[in-house]
Amino acid sequence: MLNSPVAALALKLLFSVLALIVASRFAGGAAVWRAPDAQRGIGGLLAGALIGAKLGFWLHYPGVWIGEAASPWFAVSGLSMPGACSGGALGFALAARARAPALADALLAPVLVFLLVLDLGAVTWSLTEPGFGAAAQRWGINFGDGIPRHPVMLYDAAALAALWWAGQRANTQMATSVSPVGTAGLAAAMVGAGCFGVWFLLGFLKPPFGPILMLEAIYPRPALYWPGLTGEQWICLGALLPLGAFCARRMAKSAQGE
Repeated sequence: MLNSPVAALALKLLFSVLALIVASRFAGGAAVWRAPDAQRGIGGLLAGALIGAKLGFWLHYPGVWIGEAASPWFAVSGLSMPGACSGGALGFALAARARAPALADALLAPVLVFLLVLDLGAVTWSLTEPGFGAAAQRWGINFGDGIPRHPVMLYDAAALAALWWAGQRANTQMATSVSPVGTAGLAAAMVGAGCFGVWFLLGFLKPPFGPILMLEAIYPRPALYWPGLTGEQWICLGALLPLGAFCARRMAKSAQGE
């Protein structure tokens, strides 16, 4: 476990750069991303991800500003993965417009690889900020505080790897379908829904769910909103609605042969 938040931030930056390098290997042909609408889409994705990451973190941890456990450091440096992905998806859709569905399928692999590398990096800084796994009753990993905890970042990495495999197969099958145009964006939307579903469930393996231990008492605790869900879980539910509607429309078009 790292004891220095500065060292944790340095590791975050290091793994972010590494994730970008690795993910770029899966971005497909460079010609696809030279088009103006593709470049606008990438710009919208980055802007939306940055805004969503901060807003999602503040929604999840409103206590970073107030109370005895308030921490300006976490308020400034903290990020939310569900917030980043929902904001990035919205920014991408607004900026890329009509080409967003097809480009989303091309972005599926690099985005999943980027998130997977960050999950593996999170093992090294897991206890230096809120978001670590809750205490495990039957088994877990000791990240440095002597308490077996759920390795939620490893659970997430395994789920992302499975979704990456499923997304690659879906992209291949839809590219050879009777109506490939009608299924544009379907693979990305289905995998995206899977990601938000996984993050919603993993939320129950993080504080404030579980016993209140030393770290849980020191760090700002996530707020619980009606009916007992965290801010990130509500973000996940909010993202699942439009993704589910998009999948339903695309599958209906595919069934009609459009």
